[in-house]
Amino acid sequence: MKFLIVGASGFIGRHLLAHVRSLGLEAIGTQARSRVPGLLTFDLLQHRIGDCVSRSFFEGQGPFYVVICAVISDMDLCLTDPVRAHAVNVEKIIQLIEDVRNWNATPVFISTNYVFDGRIGYYTEEHPVSPANAYGRHKAEVEQYLQRNIPHALIIRPDKNIGDDPCEYHFFSTWYRLLTAGQPIVCIEGQLISPTYVDDTARAIVMACRMGLTGVYHVVNPEYFHRDELARQFCFAAGMSPSVICKPISDFHFPDNRALKAYLDGSKFRRTTGMQFTTVREVMQRFMQKVRQMET
Repeated sequence: MKFLIVGASGFIGRHLLAHVRSLGLEAIGTQARSRVPGLLTFDLLQHRIGDCVSRSFFEGQGPFYVVICAVISDMDLCLTDPVRAHAVNVEKIIQLIEDVRNWNATPVFISTNYVFDGRIGYYTEEHPVSPANAYGRHKAEVEQYLQRNIPHALIIRPDKNIGDDPCEYHFFSTWYRLLTAGQPIVCIEGQLISPTYVDDTARAIVMACRMGLTGVYHVVNPEYFHRDELARQFCFAAGMSPSVICKPISDFHFPDNRALKAYLDGSKFRRTTGMQFTTVREVMQRFMQKVRQMET
């Protein structure tokens, strides 16, 4: 089994590459503009995958998987720079999919919960997609292309990923910096999420590939939180007084829409694989342990 991880400098891609290699599996990671040592440069707008990765990587004993993490994920940029965003998120992703298809590799597309508009929440894989912003529409377009043309492809829909490393960029590291600077955590009122440990997401992707899963799977922690309640629990875990402000979504003046209840039902994946997810409390505890280690 071999993996090509496109977008391995991002949060999920970075952890996925580390997990794959920790298992002794062969893997290549790419990056567009980052300067991460050990990653190949592959810019979707400028390159074809064959310009950067030798086809010989996909020779020998398979199976071979190409995990597509690369994306313009800035939701507002997807609206304000529509031509470039659609080119990267849809047109060039589809081109990449067709290129690796010719190499007998299975695409694994990392999608999003934003393929849903967030009106009802607790979405299953059977709910019809209903994206309410440009970013979600881009992801839904690629999903639909795969479902029509490559039925053996794997589509993973995550929710918000969290980590235990204070030096990485995620909810907890951002909130900790705000709290230590004496600033409040400002949250969207009424937004429900299922925060999922990024290393669990990495484990789940590899597990799904090893089991030969195809189609759509929601890979999410079964716990759900209002964002402000998650922030309060983080404050308690950090030993600080809660400093959380809730504002209605209209106060943020986002150029594009945000979903309030786009959280997912991940029971299909858990039932199929038997995987147990790390609790949010445990991730918080690990985060604070690392903070204390850094401060001593």
